[in-house]
Amino acid sequence: ASNQHLPHIIVDDVAGGSMAAETLIQLGHQRIGFLSDTLDTPYQRSGKDRFIGYHRALEKAGILFQEQYVIEGERGRKNASLLAQKLLRTSPPPSAIFAASDTHAIGILDAAAEIGLEVPGDLSVIGYDGIRDAEYLNLTTISQPLFETGVQGASLLLDLIDNQKPEHQCIELPLRLITRGTTAP
Repeated sequence: ASNQHLPHIIVDDVAGGSMAAETLIQLGHQRIGFLSDTLDTPYQRSGKDRFIGYHRALEKAGILFQEQYVIEGERGRKNASLLAQKLLRTSPPPSAIFAASDTHAIGILDAAAEIGLEVPGDLSVIGYDGIRDAEYLNLTTISQPLFETGVQGASLLLDLIDNQKPEHQCIELPLRLITRGTTAP
């Protein structure tokens, strides 16, 4: 049975991916890497959507998409660091990397420190999610309202339990760019 008639909450990850890449493009970056979990997984659509947004932004700006600047693998900060080190050894290396999550972005910051690259002097990094650690690490990120998602989801669920038809069947929550210290021209 399809669950599209159930009330649900969405975030436009394609738009968010475009927003991240456009931010780096506006700063003058041309060699923009993309780092994420495995993209072709049936369980998690968000990474793939963020990649689609990234790809569209490059296309729109007339920047040639280069496959060597895209890297994916197992999730987690440590794996992200290993993937980033590999990406940063590409010749020429990317001058900026869009990470499909803040956890990936933190792994990239680890890799840059290990290799001896200055962020944002040598490498700009932008994450996605707006987790609390991003604020501590002064990470530029696309923030999605995670707390608000929980509040809205609970509200929809309570309406269903009370046998009330929720007012909204589909709620789209806004994304916003939080510019901090890991991105520069």
